[in-house]
Amino acid sequence: MDCVTYIEKYLSAHVDGELSGDEARAVEKHLAGCGDCRVRYAEERAVKALVRERARRYETPVQVRGSILAALDAVDSGARARNRAGQADRTGTVVMRRPRLWLPVALAAAAVFAFVMLHGGNVPPANAIPAFDSALERYEIFNAHFVPNVPSTSPADISDAYLGHKMPGLLWNLQPSGFRLVGGRLERLDDGSLAAFTFYRGNEGTILCAFMKAHGMQPPPGAIQEVAGHNYYKYKGYSVVLSYYPRGDFISVLVSRKTMPYFIQDILGSSL
Repeated sequence: MDCVTYIEKYLSAHVDGELSGDEARAVEKHLAGCGDCRVRYAEERAVKALVRERARRYETPVQVRGSILAALDAVDSGARARNRAGQADRTGTVVMRRPRLWLPVALAAAAVFAFVMLHGGNVPPANAIPAFDSALERYEIFNAHFVPNVPSTSPADISDAYLGHKMPGLLWNLQPSGFRLVGGRLERLDDGSLAAFTFYRGNEGTILCAFMKAHGMQPPPGAIQEVAGHNYYKYKGYSVVLSYYPRGDFISVLVSRKTMPYFIQDILGSSL
């Protein structure tokens, strides 16, 4: 399978979970070796998840509806032009071209995506959230200068060190989104509890993952989006993701300066 076939024929059905067993296996084999299509898949998932969430709450504005209709008209016009050109070509030669059909639809989806990100969701959290503040404080310190106190850059070694201190041993794998693991730190918070901080750098920014005791903390109101158990917030100018560790009273707080749409793409393209 090549990129053209995946994008034109399988991408939308893949996101919607509508592929047959054989198709799904072929698609996964292609994605395993194609970073560009993994990015497209993550983008499509993010757009559809947000549109599904917000579509039932908000009437699409007139200007957005107009953009979508114009994009669809452009698709129809382009298809008709290509059909006429194909009928006029009698050489019998088959010429493969990179598909352009999806571009107007993608732009229309992006318009909806931008609208719901700017206007959808609840208001940002009004009150201070100590867990977020602790992660933000470390993020700024580590962004300027990060010195790991877990003596390894190996994910397995860092995980073992965390487990040895009775912290969650899970590490986010952000490599598919272009981030390398810099290292880990174990520190005491102001309340005396231990926290594990794992720092990542990429060409387009940095991400900090903080594992800390939840102390019964529930997801604060004001989440922009909830996708696959991860709660996304805009908090004090940062993009934040709150997740719960499947065992024990721990939370994961991801922090970045990246804008929320791109941050969501990074997280959807990665794994915990």
